[in-house]
Amino acid sequence: MKMLTVNDVAKLSGVSVRALHHYDEIGLLKPARRGRNGYRYYGREELLRLQQILIHRELDIPLADIVAILDAPGFDRIETLQKQRERLEEQARRY
Repeated sequence: MKMLTVNDVAKLSGVSVRALHHYDEIGLLKPARRGRNGYRYYGREELLRLQQILIHRELDIPLADIVAILDAPGFDRIETLQKQRERLEEQARRY
């Protein structure tokens, strides 16, 4: 997969460049690498992590808690997605 710049990721995800820079600063979403020009570059793994971040944000989970969740030993992306889907389905039934 081609590496994406912070601008590419912002356009793709709907997250502002400023928010992506903030996520980098707090250790929530680090770029795969930085170019000599200082540009941040993101790959597949970073996009998958961003997807998790956005799902947790939709559930109103604070950023500090998201960092702890995603960086916890034994974090399972698939299991977490399944649990989030179940929560959303339950929420949809209530409405």
